[in-house]
Amino acid sequence: MHLTQLRNSPPVLRFRRFRRSRPFWGGLLVVIAGLELGALPIGPTDALIKAGKSAGAGLACAGLLLLMGVVILIVPSQRIVAGLIAVGASLASFVLSNLGGFVIGMLLGVLGGSLAVGWVPDLTAFPRSRGTWFRRAHGGWADG
Repeated sequence: MHLTQLRNSPPVLRFRRFRRSRPFWGGLLVVIAGLELGALPIGPTDALIKAGKSAGAGLACAGLLLLMGVVILIVPSQRIVAGLIAVGASLASFVLSNLGGFVIGMLLGVLGGSLAVGWVPDLTAFPRSRGTWFRRAHGGWADG
């Protein structure tokens, strides 16, 4: 199978359409940040109990980041709220969870949340998603 055949296969085209219709990289970075923050406090149960509130707070930040990453990927219309919550949880993890997962998880969460907030859908690629304001301004749907 040639590379051009693989690029034009239906699963690749579906994934490409999925990736381009939402803030994919922002959501992915937020999910990775949540996994990284959640992996660090997990250990033997007795060590987790001895760690006390900080381990629970770190796991709460990780769970919130995972949830916001999934929301960004699944419901792109809520990307601004989910991105702001992800940035806030990432910054809170600096204090609550091992310096934000040794700074790596915090930076990934802040970067991913910022990408999600700043993402704007490409209206030329999806002409049917244009609102009534576009029809009034341009006199109908565009063909291309």
